[in-house]
Amino acid sequence: MKRGDEKIRKIARQYSTNKIEIDCVIFNFENNSLKVLLVKQQDHEGIISWKLASDYIKKGETILSTAHNILKNYIGGDQFFLEQLKAFSYQPSSSLKEDISIAYYALVKRDSSKDTIANSDVKWIGIREIAGLNDKHKIILDFSLKELRRNICKSAVGFNLLPEKFTLLQVINLYEEILGIEINKSNFRRKLLQTGIVHDSNEKEEDVSHRAARFYSLNIRQHEVLSQRDINFNF
Repeated sequence: MKRGDEKIRKIARQYSTNKIEIDCVIFNFENNSLKVLLVKQQDHEGIISWKLASDYIKKGETILSTAHNILKNYIGGDQFFLEQLKAFSYQPSSSLKEDISIAYYALVKRDSSKDTIANSDVKWIGIREIAGLNDKHKIILDFSLKELRRNICKSAVGFNLLPEKFTLLQVINLYEEILGIEINKSNFRRKLLQTGIVHDSNEKEEDVSHRAARFYSLNIRQHEVLSQRDINFNF
């Protein structure tokens, strides 16, 4: 056996034993705040920290099925938008070899997710309040936020975070929260209505102290189409 062949086989053995982890950044929008689902973890010394929802690919599972199982475990059902971001490489502190993480981001409606508040091992936290994530999850979270901001400016994907019926002000608040900017409300309303992706539901808010706002709903039903429908808000 040639020395070069042995070196190649050694590298192949190393990478064949590498673990592939699926990390999911799960977003929801509640009380005009963009939130991320975090999961409690405890190390061997009893130190508690929080991390993104994740799991390793098990025998018989695929990358996508693992991501779906993570969402179903923490959210319940299958009413969510899920998109793969990219693969990240990282070196665990307890190992010299490089492991692989494949990241997804998910958008869920708070009223369609199962109640996780009673579970002390899971919490929703505002993106501006997140602290203490490990370096890998910080990088994944930052990257997912950039992708979300980019995608909501060119598609209708952000509507996956809104209830079935919503006011135009809720849409504006959603975009302002995610993009971190103040939007010209009248211009935004005009541009949104011109796209034709929403229609008047002929319903209004009830039992409110202010002027009742009209409810709108989507003309588009499939989640896949929401991510493909071209929109350009020119923020």
